Amino acid sequence: MSDCTPAPSRAKQIQPMRWLLGALLSLTASVLAAAEPAVVDTVRVEERRWQQTVPLYGTLTSPRDADVMPRIAGLVETVAVDAGDRVSAGDTLIELDRALSRLDLDTLQASADEAQAELEEARRLLREADRLAGRGAVSQSELEARRSQVAVRAAALQRLRAEVAAQRERLARHTLIAPFDGVVRARLVDPGEYVAQTTPAISLVATDTLRLDVSAPQQYFGLIEPGMRVQIEPEAPVGEPVVGTVDVIVGASDAAARSFLVRVFVDNSDGALTPGMSAKALLELETPEGVLIAPRDALVRVPGGGTRMWLVNEDDDGTPRAIKRQVSLGRSANNDVEVLDGLEAGDRVVVRGNESLDAGQAVRVREARQSPPADTASPPPNNESRSLRLSQPGA
Repeated sequence: MSDCTPAPSRAKQIQPMRWLLGALLSLTASVLAAAEPAVVDTVRVEERRWQQTVPLYGTLTSPRDADVMPRIAGLVETVAVDAGDRVSAGDTLIELDRALSRLDLDTLQASADEAQAELEEARRLLREADRLAGRGAVSQSELEARRSQVAVRAAALQRLRAEVAAQRERLARHTLIAPFDGVVRARLVDPGEYVAQTTPAISLVATDTLRLDVSAPQQYFGLIEPGMRVQIEPEAPVGEPVVGTVDVIVGASDAAARSFLVRVFVDNSDGALTPGMSAKALLELETPEGVLIAPRDALVRVPGGGTRMWLVNEDDDGTPRAIKRQVSLGRSANNDVEVLDGLEAGDRVVVRGNESLDAGQAVRVREARQSPPADTASPPPNNESRSLRLSQPGA
């Protein structure tokens, strides 16, 4: 008996059977896959002090940088230094013409000498009057007059001596001296110029000790303290490592930038650095108390925001299973993140194989890895951008 069923009818009957067969095969594959545990690597969450190297950037400046001005007006006679010269405190920089001032000093000194002679004569006459008064040859009124004359002459001499001292000081001020050790940055006057007391004459900058002012983010306030050693990396290569010391921390935070000022002093007695050079300060920070620290590789981004980690816990029959946990994060550095909420010390977090886990899925831990020490952990590629994304809690 021949099959008289039309071809279109047979096709309609075969199509549902093919769909059913495909669904069975897919279900079988899913069951087989579910039966096979996912292979993962885990690391235990640790509680320890947070250690971090923080780079801060600034410009080296001199704590003493001045345009030295003459202390008296006058005509420049000689200039003893030029740009680039190194001077010590007290060295002569400029000499002003002092001819007239010397003559004024000589005049005052002669007047003082004259007053000294007059005082000596008044004292001699007073001694003679005292002898005569003892014999009744000089009246008491005459004796008092001579005593008064001695006092007047003494006062006049004291006034002239003060004028002499003032003129000597004026004469000394015709010499402009270096107020501190430093390097002449610029000579601003030449011989023959007339300078006033407000005329900058020599630009002088100290270079033996430099300072580096940097702005530190507010989250590090309390971790940076005066006396901390700081490694300085100037923009220009200087050969030997440069070490500075935190000197001042200005606690008044910049409300706009959310930062505070840290001033570092750097010994530059060898002259390897120069004011105006940009530099990076590397501060080794450590929290006084322990915090929860997990590897960055354990992070899994949640679509729409948030961050989670996968934990591995054993159920009642001892089967390791993946547990989903939402976490809040704090600081981030190198390959570590600070966990503020969601984990406890000793929890095992998945660091490899966490891309496609399902809640409650059976897993097979390949090998428990140890979290590297903070000071030896090397940053992964493109670490900076990831640090920024994870720097705020709950990011």
